[in-house]
Amino acid sequence: MTDLSLNTTTKLAGLIRAGQVHQAIPEIKEQISLAPRDDRLWALLGQAHFHVNQFAEAVTALREALRLKPDHAAHCADLGIALRAEGRVTEAEALLREAIRRNGTNPLSRFALGNLFVSQRRYEEAITAFESILAHNPNFFPAIENLASLFADLARLTDALKLIESALARAPEDHRLYSMLAIILDKGGNQNAALDVTLKAIALDPPKTLDMRLASFMSLTGRTGRLDLRGKVMDLLNPAILESLPEDHPDHWKKLDRNALRRFIFLFPYYGIPDRALMKVHSTVGNAIAASFPAENLPPRSKKEKLKIGFLSHNFGNHPIGHLLSCFFESHGHQAHEVFLYATHIFVQDASGYGERLKQAADHFIDCRGWTDQFFANRIRADEIEILIDLDGYMHGGRPEMLATRVAPVQIHWLQSLAGCPAPYIDYTIVDRVLVPDEECDQGNGPLIRLADAFQCGELFDLPPSPPSRASQNLPDDAFVFCAFGNWLKIDEYVFDDWMTILKAVPKSVLWLTSGPLPTSLSTLQRYAEAQGVDGSRLIVAPRTDDKLSHIDRHRCADLYIDTYTFSAATSATDALSAGLPVLTKRGSTAQSRLAESLIRATGVAQLIVEDRQTYIETAIALAQNPDQLKQHQKALRDTLPKAPLFDAHRMVRQFEIIYDHVIARYRAGLKPEHFDVVL
Repeated sequence: MTDLSLNTTTKLAGLIRAGQVHQAIPEIKEQISLAPRDDRLWALLGQAHFHVNQFAEAVTALREALRLKPDHAAHCADLGIALRAEGRVTEAEALLREAIRRNGTNPLSRFALGNLFVSQRRYEEAITAFESILAHNPNFFPAIENLASLFADLARLTDALKLIESALARAPEDHRLYSMLAIILDKGGNQNAALDVTLKAIALDPPKTLDMRLASFMSLTGRTGRLDLRGKVMDLLNPAILESLPEDHPDHWKKLDRNALRRFIFLFPYYGIPDRALMKVHSTVGNAIAASFPAENLPPRSKKEKLKIGFLSHNFGNHPIGHLLSCFFESHGHQAHEVFLYATHIFVQDASGYGERLKQAADHFIDCRGWTDQFFANRIRADEIEILIDLDGYMHGGRPEMLATRVAPVQIHWLQSLAGCPAPYIDYTIVDRVLVPDEECDQGNGPLIRLADAFQCGELFDLPPSPPSRASQNLPDDAFVFCAFGNWLKIDEYVFDDWMTILKAVPKSVLWLTSGPLPTSLSTLQRYAEAQGVDGSRLIVAPRTDDKLSHIDRHRCADLYIDTYTFSAATSATDALSAGLPVLTKRGSTAQSRLAESLIRATGVAQLIVEDRQTYIETAIALAQNPDQLKQHQKALRDTLPKAPLFDAHRMVRQFEIIYDHVIARYRAGLKPEHFDVVL
């Protein structure tokens, strides 16, 4: 091989590593036309096809590389890996074993074989494969990582901890091992210890980019309620965003860890990160997935009498998604549209009744548990769905890789990413005019459909004539009850400080919360309260319940709902409003910080939306000290509920029917998606 060809292969390999695979493939093919017997070029072509999940093409190219150099162990291993990805497990295993026979010192072939065993649930063989690597290469981190993860998944936490501690004895300054130890401790339910270990990993090597360590630190800080560490999170996060997502160098974004970025999509709103940065992360993840899972051509379809509309979710049951959408689906008329619900998870023990309501409301309720992306995609295409609405995004249970292959002519996102979900496979995101006002529609959000009212609708319940007694809820009869039933991860140092200021100004008051994410959650917040001069016993927790009616009813024991304004309340604010409990919120600077504002405006009583923290504090105190003023707000809210757009599911359906007709008409006319405001 000449120096020129060596330079060429180095350049081409660099393109693949940088994610520029679609540029690399034609260049590799051009070089192959000049040197068709160069096995390394064929191997590069196979690797490039593999990176974009073109497994059949990868197998063909790697077979040619192996034919040209039959004794090359790496070609043998690469072909085995590609065959495994194509689902040809028996052939893959044989080739990986042959690669090990030809070169037993290279750990990569054994590592690939171990991963194959994991995918086949052959766990003991996988353990043997990983352990055989570590017997000769005790510091080979990928084998340590995968073996520890496998032990943890098998509930063999003692073995996982022993493995990591043994590795730490050899390499006590390896931050990766501490990060792995934190993951094991987290899986074992010891989040506080996991956080301590994560802090050790960060002290050894502070993250400078948006990597998995920083994501874990953010997550553990939130879940353990460590308000004192949120400043440290921001000290690391802000420069990491600037380093990872430079405005003038979007190609740099592609080098980031996609799995870490998916976690940041979830975490950014809890820390008030601007939507512009969040949209960069969305775009990076979306483009990376689209590059790895190319869109397929949809078969031609005849025009049907009814539009077939699909909704895809992991949460059709006793979950906020199920709670919000039951009345929505029940209000569909079905004359012009046929509704399919694709459930990727079933709540087996669902005493709430929401799962059954959803099944009855849809024309077709499909249990999709355990379906592979390919099988799932083929089913949706066979159902001839014309508009598919994804309700999960990148949250747990989401199927973006399947959506990337294009399973419906129009694909829409709703309910999770509320500033936008920019990706090549998402044609529109459904939001509203409060979440994304006019001046914020062009921050890389992708095409938006803005509803005329709030982004979601709620349901009114027939409550008993009298509310439950405060004693039954463990509340004092003679205190003013401030309620904040939202997700504890939304409680940051700013809102907590404001709450303590309010409680100190209203001595005869309590703060009523739902139970936190950890057994220690309440005691952690109580310590912070006492450090600010507030008796910790004034923080009272309501136990979780699957009985939605009793949950709504108990809101009537409270006097005022006070919102978490960095990441605002959504379902919990809807619940409070449905019970006639006024909600106080502060207008925010991100879509997620405007959730409660959107919902309150959709009741028609918007006086408790304030502009700043000081007014938030003063308003809460004034309402607690002025019962007549509070009663006016309560009466105004109760009077407007029966006619409020927020609780008008039929009105929401009318808006969606406008959406269905609009987006399919644009598609059939060959027009690209663009921003669209629903007008009633």
